[in-house]
Amino acid sequence: MTTGDFPSAFPGANWMDEVEQQAVLDVVKNRAPFRFYGPNEPTHALAFEARAREVFGKTFALAVNSGTGALSCAMIAMGIGPGDEVIVPAFFWVASVGTIVHCNAIPILCEVDESLTLDPKDLEKKITPRTKLIIPIHMCGAPCDMDAIMAVADARGVDVMEDCAQCNGGSFKGKPVGTFGRVGMFSYQLNKNITSGEGGLLITDDEHLYWKMNAAHDLGVPWRGAEPDSQPADYLWGAGRRMGELCAAVANVQLEKLPTIVEHMRASNRRIQKAVKDLPGVTLRKLNDPAGDTGPFLGVMLTDADTALAAVDKLKATGLTDLWRLADYGLHCYFNVPQLVNKTPLSPAGNPWSMPQNAEFVPDYNKGACPVTDDLLERTIVINIPSKLTAEQEQTMIDRIREGLS
Repeated sequence: MTTGDFPSAFPGANWMDEVEQQAVLDVVKNRAPFRFYGPNEPTHALAFEARAREVFGKTFALAVNSGTGALSCAMIAMGIGPGDEVIVPAFFWVASVGTIVHCNAIPILCEVDESLTLDPKDLEKKITPRTKLIIPIHMCGAPCDMDAIMAVADARGVDVMEDCAQCNGGSFKGKPVGTFGRVGMFSYQLNKNITSGEGGLLITDDEHLYWKMNAAHDLGVPWRGAEPDSQPADYLWGAGRRMGELCAAVANVQLEKLPTIVEHMRASNRRIQKAVKDLPGVTLRKLNDPAGDTGPFLGVMLTDADTALAAVDKLKATGLTDLWRLADYGLHCYFNVPQLVNKTPLSPAGNPWSMPQNAEFVPDYNKGACPVTDDLLERTIVINIPSKLTAEQEQTMIDRIREGLS
């Protein structure tokens, strides 16, 4: 690799080697790619779930086919439906609101603060008697203020599901993200801190919820042991979200590598932050817990939208390409999601927006609905920090950031 080039923007993929190769070969040689049975006994999904229970200190872990699948299974199991409101930050990934809509419930947007995560003060204002669930999203690799969020949720008796898709390996005050709420979900899609191409994970200490999620991830009844085994309380409509052995084999290896990947990425990010924090007119993103930041992005806040737009052009002219002004960051911003802005229905019947259960309040999702978030997204740039930078590459990145933001 020549000076000035950087590793890819896919953190976990940068660390793939013969260990993942051997795990995949083991599945093929065993001829048992389905997680529950086959010509020979499948082992990798079970091993992945066991490792996840150990890593996160949770009683139950469920491997699923994607982060979106994890969100869906959890909401199905929690009984989210018509008449319910689910609070999400206005800076998100589209799947976090899409799964709410698929439950025929109503997404309620909450402002983010300068950490780019859910603002606990605005959260308190957004809770109503219809609020069924709060989904804090640990965006761009850094944790939410989970103490403040849980204080609000607990005081109002509302469940919390942590969306940890972008913060696998992160923590808040020494406790892993995903372990504060009733359930935590993770994604193993290519862009995430660790990856199996696709894949997801749910963790919880709630046994009843676990079996409901287990039923949801299959065909409506949970797997207890070697075959589906239902009790009347577990019956529901399944979503077909199982993780296969090929994905599980890779996910299990990557989960073992997670501390190494995060520490390398976090260390690079800290050194880069230290080298650029003195630039005039530049404010680095607030971190609720710097020690718990996983480090995949450097968040830079400028004075206004025009300055941020000009800085993006100047940074790209230096040769940095993996960066965005957040307002232009596609389906991460509520006002960039046309199906949300336009309240696109799930069917010609108009659901969920036109359902009688939801008629009491359907909010506006046009730009301006969350003015604090709008301002932050318009003047904030995120710069990708690759997970396997050399010291020379770090310095090149520092030089280019300083040039582009000066």
